Amino acid sequence: MIYLLEGKETYQLLESRRSLIKKSNALPENILVLDASGRSQFSLEAALNMCSTVSLFSDRRVVVLDDPYFLKAAKEGTGKKKQKKIVDNAALLENYCRDPNPDTDLILFCDGFPADKRTREFKVLQKYDNAVTILSFSTPSMWQLEQKIDELLNDNKIRLTKDAREEMKKRIGGSATELYKTIDKFVLYGKKNLDRNDIEHLVSYNQDVNTWSLGDAFVAGDADGTFRALHEMLDHSNVAVQQILPQLAYRIRTLYEVVICYECGMTMEQIKNKTGRSYPDKDMIAAHGKSSRYFLKLMAQMADLDQAVKTGRIEPRNGLEMFLLRNL
Repeated sequence: MIYLLEGKETYQLLESRRSLIKKSNALPENILVLDASGRSQFSLEAALNMCSTVSLFSDRRVVVLDDPYFLKAAKEGTGKKKQKKIVDNAALLENYCRDPNPDTDLILFCDGFPADKRTREFKVLQKYDNAVTILSFSTPSMWQLEQKIDELLNDNKIRLTKDAREEMKKRIGGSATELYKTIDKFVLYGKKNLDRNDIEHLVSYNQDVNTWSLGDAFVAGDADGTFRALHEMLDHSNVAVQQILPQLAYRIRTLYEVVICYECGMTMEQIKNKTGRSYPDKDMIAAHGKSSRYFLKLMAQMADLDQAVKTGRIEPRNGLEMFLLRNL
């Protein structure tokens, strides 16, 4: 059988990979893991020949292709164009998919990234659905995450107070991977009834989520929310101001790009294609009616602040707090 495992939720990806390998009953010496990322010498033709080879020691074999470069977006695939000139991977895959070795499981493992559905190789895998199983683990929607939280808590007989649940959701940041890791911590902790103090002790702050919260509260003019998010990162997570600055600047820049496109009369679909933002309508809500000129001014100030911090002309935390206060 041929399996494609892809998506951003690394916990489920790894669990699925382990499960498939265990299910195969292949001996350890017949489990072959190949680096297909393009960072080292790799031949898909040679890998597929391994799949077709009959083992002398066991009737089962597993061949894992880690991070296949030919399923990545062009900008991610190292040396992709160069290698494509040498060999047609789509043709090789199609030949194998027509007549796969029933005694070998071929696993194409996209570790933490979705397969690029525009590639000819993906279209081949999609075409031969009688031989190929595609397992996708993407970031769940909010209601799917709520369902998964209920399911995992019930399965492990764990109860959270209302404020503990809200704090946990805030810290996992919508990630199913972080949720699974958190539930594992709860199980090891051994306590079945958890309150907010337990969550604060067990679950780390999600820096990306806090930076997003900081940026959105700042643009909304919410001083309490802005400094709450800032102090959580600086005082509880030991995150340096130098780490916060580029992430905050990135958030402001994304809002600027969406707003200026909107001001130019683009539709949301056009803005999505132009900026690469998945939900530009939500970015417009987060912008709170601010103009592109406003965000351009913030970016200029942040560039000056970054230079002042790097040259030692201003203490990092004081500089960031002064910037926030000046614009709230």
